[in-house]
Amino acid sequence: MIPPAPLLDVPSPEALRSAADRLVSALVAHTDPEYRLTVLKRLVRRLGEERYPLFLRILGVVAESGDERAQRLLADTFGTALRRMDLPGGALSSWGATRLPDQATPVAASAFSGQFFGATPRRMLGPVEYLTVWHLQRTQRTALGAETFRASLGSMIALLNHSGDARALYPQKLAADAHSELEGAYTRATRERLAVIASAWKSGLPADAVAQAALDAAAGDTPHGWVVRHL
Repeated sequence: MIPPAPLLDVPSPEALRSAADRLVSALVAHTDPEYRLTVLKRLVRRLGEERYPLFLRILGVVAESGDERAQRLLADTFGTALRRMDLPGGALSSWGATRLPDQATPVAASAFSGQFFGATPRRMLGPVEYLTVWHLQRTQRTALGAETFRASLGSMIALLNHSGDARALYPQKLAADAHSELEGAYTRATRERLAVIASAWKSGLPADAVAQAALDAAAGDTPHGWVVRHL
């Protein structure tokens, strides 16, 4: 079964629920964890790099659904991804490091693809890392607001906690990322915040408390005057 086709840029709640239902149905249809991961990554690929936040919103629908079977199935698929070190991820580019096109030349929307930002050191970011970078660093996206970051992070962690593997392995990955400066993907503030998330998550705090700890860690990291948006 093929996962949902790309949705509109501003999907309705009904469209999001439909996409989430189709994703869960695609996962349920297969018992092989590796194939389920393929389904999840195929969805990310079909949505496209610039629409990774839409993928996060689809995950959020499942997280808020109250369907524990669906939540466990999705979380277990992320557990498989973590064991393989192959998280379905999205990329964010550092602000100011991009090559802007000549203003005299018409620019198609397709120009703003992964290749357009190819000069910037990049790597694929899993859901938790993506939310953190989006909130803290200047990227090609309008910054993610603090309360949206907290709510989205809490929902994501609550979803992932339905899998023992995801609950154990994801904080380990974040802790490792917090001590790595490879590729320049993270600023110092981001690495510090990832370390806080990893520590709080490992300690067994509730998901909302982990998200609040991440928000409280350094409230002044985001410069004043930033324009922020909701997920």
